[in-house]
Amino acid sequence: MKKLILIKFVVINVVNFGFSHEIQKIVSGKSHTLILLKNGEVWGFGWNNAGQIGNGTTKNIIKPVKIEFLKDIIDIGAGDIHSLCIRKDGIVLSFGGNFSGQLGNFSNENFDFPVIVREKNLKFFRDAVKVACGWDFSVILKKDGTVWAFGENKCGQLGDGKKENRNYPLPVKNSNGIGFLKDIVDIKAGAFHCLALAKDGTVFAWGDNQFGQLGDGTYRNRYFPVKVKNFNGSGYLKNIKKIECGAFHSGAITSDGYVLMWGKNWKGQLGDGTYENKNIPTFVKDENGDKFIKNIVEISLGRNHTILLNKDGYVFIFGSNKHGQLGNNIIKRINIPIAVNYNGKILKDIVKISASGSYSVALSKNGILYYWGTNEGFLDTPNQERFLPTILFKF
Repeated sequence: MKKLILIKFVVINVVNFGFSHEIQKIVSGKSHTLILLKNGEVWGFGWNNAGQIGNGTTKNIIKPVKIEFLKDIIDIGAGDIHSLCIRKDGIVLSFGGNFSGQLGNFSNENFDFPVIVREKNLKFFRDAVKVACGWDFSVILKKDGTVWAFGENKCGQLGDGKKENRNYPLPVKNSNGIGFLKDIVDIKAGAFHCLALAKDGTVFAWGDNQFGQLGDGTYRNRYFPVKVKNFNGSGYLKNIKKIECGAFHSGAITSDGYVLMWGKNWKGQLGDGTYENKNIPTFVKDENGDKFIKNIVEISLGRNHTILLNKDGYVFIFGSNKHGQLGNNIIKRINIPIAVNYNGKILKDIVKISASGSYSVALSKNGILYYWGTNEGFLDTPNQERFLPTILFKF
């Protein structure tokens, strides 16, 4: 097996997409980022050693480039070294690393350009509405509310009751392993675990649970979906409007704007004022640490840090800060939210956030994309971490 050598490089600071291009979604994998525009285009930058940018090369991308192979895209996902996209016709495209079958095309060969995900009968997989990428596995939500998964399965993250990898999608089973999970409206994937939001506001989880990231009150891996418990462990989580997975921790936003988190907490990434893992959800505290943070509209989880966006456009962040991913010119870990600062003032007017392995991204309403954290393939100065937000580009 060849050893991959990663080379850091220089990025051009500003890329102008033009006024006609508006950003719909930003997702970050371990070391690469994809940008979905409202016109269906996809742009990408960062590490590309396995072809995870999908532009037909394995060269690292030094500035955002339009992926010419992708048009009419409605959703995107980014994993460790692979990516997924959905076309508006419901067909799923995949590209990048594939040693565990995470591209879903009946092979284990990497592809540096998009290939079509296929069903067990080799027909094109259709009717997809959302995608999510774990480290080396993939998850798809169909319009009928069922969930399908493929790729690595050592922790049961495919939800089929087994441990064998699979290079084509099959539906995730229900909690008793007899039927299939249904009535799902959103999906997220961590390193080796999954979350699914049901239309009734409850949350299902399966896969790796060594840090309590399934939120079921145990530390046992689950090979079929289980319901996430509520904050006191006596019932089940409900009234949830958004879910998110980090590598080994999980989060959710309630219908009234509060944030609950569970799983690994060694770096304070649960924001509850402790550094203890939690196997049931715990409320994220506010900046003072004496109440709970509220009015949160977006959440994004990295490997060991968490980003929150409130309704007023302010960004709050907590967890590991070894590489400056908390963006406040400090390097110590933080276990309650702090507001992100830019040029001595609180960063404001933010509309989208994205957490990668060890860096953070935020988009302002006037089209400025900020980044901070480790140099994982796109910093303007090689071998230099950023401990304060820096403008990457403006569109």
